[in-house]
Amino acid sequence: SARGVGGRINVDKWMRPPMPSADLDGSIFVLGDAAAFIDKTNEDITTSQSYLPQTAQVAGQQGAFMARLLNRNYNLTMTPPSLIMKKDANDTAGSTPQPMLSFDFSKAWLQLRGLDEAAPTFEFLNLGKLAYIGNGEALSEIQIGDVPVFSYFGSTGYVLWRSVYLVKQVALRNRVLVSIDWLKTAVFGRDLTRF
Repeated sequence: SARGVGGRINVDKWMRPPMPSADLDGSIFVLGDAAAFIDKTNEDITTSQSYLPQTAQVAGQQGAFMARLLNRNYNLTMTPPSLIMKKDANDTAGSTPQPMLSFDFSKAWLQLRGLDEAAPTFEFLNLGKLAYIGNGEALSEIQIGDVPVFSYFGSTGYVLWRSVYLVKQVALRNRVLVSIDWLKTAVFGRDLTRF
């Protein structure tokens, strides 16, 4: 069934929802808040299942995962997905198709990086939590996987929250605009005339 917890859509290890027919497999992907992905730390089906949280951190990692699968040209209609195969014009009817890579170097590069013809499954790496609570204070818990690195709250957490927020801006232009906005707010206060 596609219906998951809280109105979300159940997905498999490659972010694919269950489909009514097998020929539609791999044609739709569900990421981010809409995806009900079972947390790897609690895979036992007999117990209550734990799902990944609906946060930007999870959505960002899922998006990067799907981009890698699509860029590497995996056939996502198969389970497990594998590299798309092509037939060479010189191949005979009974020969095995070869991976669709332009050079042998590409295949060697994937193997050197520990990647083979079968697609990896999605694995979430928890990097922690940040929460702004107002009045120049924030909560921050930085971790790598299940290993906590440090936790701060108050003004120290606020500085860390702002630093991460600024670094996550993709373009330098956005970083400058956000910094200028923060400076204007600090000097002149919030503009409440528009509300």
